[in-house]
Amino acid sequence: MDYSISEVARYFGITVSALRYYDQVGLLHPAGRRGTVRIYGRDELRRLALIQLLHHDGMMSLADTTATLADKPPSGGSRHVVAESIRVMHHQIEQLRAAQHILEHLLTCPRDDPIRDCPVLRTQLEDTVDTALHANQTAELDTRMTNKDDSGRPET
Repeated sequence: MDYSISEVARYFGITVSALRYYDQVGLLHPAGRRGTVRIYGRDELRRLALIQLLHHDGMMSLADTTATLADKPPSGGSRHVVAESIRVMHHQIEQLRAAQHILEHLLTCPRDDPIRDCPVLRTQLEDTVDTALHANQTAELDTRMTNKDDSGRPET
């Protein structure tokens, strides 16, 4: 059975313009056309389900999804793209766990106003400020060192 572009968009919860874009970038071509209407068969629907799994469910960027599904995979193959996506995902998970830890602490903090009075949160914020200031000072020092002549004096 074949499905029109509007039916596919409705069934899969995406826009018609997204399907047109997928066709334009070579990610998902229709099986054919009925007049001017793009038509999709079961094979194309499976590919769309895979695109949604990889991209819409947050596993990969659209560019990485496109590279992974390309007829000619990038150098290093699609496994390289998948491995990098996993690395990014692990980093995001670590960030989310840290955020969850802070929120859970705020929820259980014995202080009446943990946002303003919690020593644990204050320490976390001080560490964040110190890290930001240190990174900025290091960058400024690097810039100054780069702008000195061989004698160690600033260039004029």
